[in-house]
Amino acid sequence: MTTRRDIEILSNQGIVKVLHGAVVYKQTASTSSLSDYTLTVAENQNIDKKKEIGRYAASFIEENDVVFLDAGSTTEFLAQFLPTEYPFTVICYAINIFLAVAGHKNINVILSGGIYDRKTTILHPSNCCEILKNNRTHKAFISAGGLHSKLGVTCANQGECDMKKAAIRSTVESYLLIDSTKFYNVLACFFANPESFSHIITNSDVPEDYVQLLKEKKISTHFV
Repeated sequence: MTTRRDIEILSNQGIVKVLHGAVVYKQTASTSSLSDYTLTVAENQNIDKKKEIGRYAASFIEENDVVFLDAGSTTEFLAQFLPTEYPFTVICYAINIFLAVAGHKNINVILSGGIYDRKTTILHPSNCCEILKNNRTHKAFISAGGLHSKLGVTCANQGECDMKKAAIRSTVESYLLIDSTKFYNVLACFFANPESFSHIITNSDVPEDYVQLLKEKKISTHFV
């Protein structure tokens, strides 16, 4: 009980993060490279926006679904709001997502193995698409670092980019989870156009020109 109280204090101070069966030290944003994406930086940005997106996205998951959960901080919030009263399967390739879902007895988890990337908590398999070639999903929830009207949907990491492409190809419905601050952003790795997604889930304060763009493209967009 003493240890649990100490952990609770550290969690409230933002020093550690408590996940199912684990306590993880949260490196501060100031110690991370500003030029590189790191999960610890992303987790402390736009928390309320990402939380609302994650909560809403979880409402689409149904009993016996097979779902893909992408790496990232927004999908981690989705993982925290997953329904637990009925069975379904999650395919993932990032440790933070795995830890968030592994403790739920009704969720069957398929975790891709590979080389561990400390900055992103991603496991990079030697053949990144093998797990998705052998498994199909009902729904794939994809994160992104940027959405640009001309240059499409992008992320920072090439290995992550390849997994996103494979996930979109291997699912019935694809959901882009992207907070409103990511519009206009362009990162190095292109992986899809907005119209490649069945649904886009974002915040209600998306720039008006992008609201019109998504409407013109007739993309099913959910503003939360």
